[in-house]
Amino acid sequence: MDNEKFSAHGEVRALFIEDKRILTIDLSGPFNLEFIRKYQRVVGAERRKINVPCWASLVNVYGLALAPMEATDDAQLIVDEAVDSGLVATAVVLHEPEGLALQQKFWSRIYDASTLPFQFFSETPKASEWLSEKITSGMRSKGVYQNNNIIR
Repeated sequence: MDNEKFSAHGEVRALFIEDKRILTIDLSGPFNLEFIRKYQRVVGAERRKINVPCWASLVNVYGLALAPMEATDDAQLIVDEAVDSGLVATAVVLHEPEGLALQQKFWSRIYDASTLPFQFFSETPKASEWLSEKITSGMRSKGVYQNNNIIR
């Protein structure tokens, strides 16, 4: 079991939507430290499919999605690697109203340590709209232009 003390607690699904340039990640918590390896396997497999210079992530959080403090260090490294591969922004949609302030504090701790723009939302459509704007801005700043789905 890869020297894991416990089995992973929490669920993760990931899907890269190429035409929108958005990696959708669905998480159900709470999580334990071993969950980070599961996350890396599932999300890492989807990230390897991304072949565009600018993309964003939409993180849908269900349940009380918290993890031990030790997990934030690993999560911060994951974010840094994604930024290096073209991630321009992350929208976190918190679907569970319980413990909202605590969840925002947890997720902020992960993203505040990076240069990545992130924002919390309560609705997926607003989050997607914000991410589209960030992707367009990121493409302009990198000198990448898109017209009729053709990247120049």
